Amino acid sequence: MKLRSIFLYITKWLSKFQKKSHNFTVILAKLAVFFIRLAFRTTKWIVMGEHFPNQYHQTGRPFIVCLWHDRLMLAPRVWKWKKPLHVLASDHRDGRFIAKIVENFSMPAVYGSTGKGFAAAKKLIQLLRKGEYVAIIPDGPRGPRHKLYPGVIAIAKLAKADILTFSFCVKRYFRLSSWDRFIVVWPFNRGVMVWNKPVLYEDIKNISEAEAVQLVESRINEASREAHRILTDG
Repeated sequence: MKLRSIFLYITKWLSKFQKKSHNFTVILAKLAVFFIRLAFRTTKWIVMGEHFPNQYHQTGRPFIVCLWHDRLMLAPRVWKWKKPLHVLASDHRDGRFIAKIVENFSMPAVYGSTGKGFAAAKKLIQLLRKGEYVAIIPDGPRGPRHKLYPGVIAIAKLAKADILTFSFCVKRYFRLSSWDRFIVVWPFNRGVMVWNKPVLYEDIKNISEAEAVQLVESRINEASREAHRILTDG
């Protein structure tokens, strides 16, 4: 049996127990954290554009990080700064499971969604106005895949915050058969991370919601394409 088939079988088997037991969910989250750290540490990385988030850290300016849902696996491990990154997580079983994972990486969860949940949006705006950092997966929690919910734009405009876009590509991976075609990264790998040019508040404050959505989508997709190009050329 191929390694991919074994992995899929194990994850399906584990998910049945996750639904039935809170304690098992905690254990499963710890296993996921271990696998994320293993995959990240044993991958040889090229990192592009890291000066963008560094500039914000140096000046203390708040920002919103956006990346697509299928790139979630290694996103927690990418956050290397001491200041917390507050992550918007959906308030259902899968979202709470993801929250248990990212909380191990200095990423406290704010429960809600970009499509619904006024209280969550209000909390994120308050955090940004206080100078905190926020992460939003703008096509989650259920898609459509690689389509940005306009709630992200509303939050950025109300908080007067810039948006940093991020993506990565790796040599060895497989995709789940989920709505987002989630990327599972194998350990002992080669990969490229790309922080793209930020979408500034000044860029979106006077344009329509549709134009702003298209701009942020294009920046995330550009980061993915650039990561793939560098990996392929290397």
